[in-house]
Amino acid sequence: MYTRPVGHGIKPISAARERLVVSDSVSSFTVPSSAIEGRSRLETAQIRFTLDGSDPSATVGQILDIGDRLNFDNRGEITALKGIRTGVTNGVLDIEYLTADI
Repeated sequence: MYTRPVGHGIKPISAARERLVVSDSVSSFTVPSSAIEGRSRLETAQIRFTLDGSDPSATVGQILDIGDRLNFDNRGEITALKGIRTGVTNGVLDIEYLTADI
């Protein structure tokens, strides 16, 4: 896991955004190798997600509603995320990946 040095910040990775369509099968992000943090927001429909490596279902996992945000403090959290929609409409989770500003 990356630990940010004292006095250093983070910055967006140029052109490193992803729109993850969360459907009725488990979905996860494709994370760039330089990403250490991420900021995301859910659009279109409610989903459930997990961060512990287990698979969510329509009834298992934490709920994320339209407009809710998820901030990822480290790469491990981003790669561990798994999501699935709760209803008949796919959710869309937009993420902006961040890297160290050294």
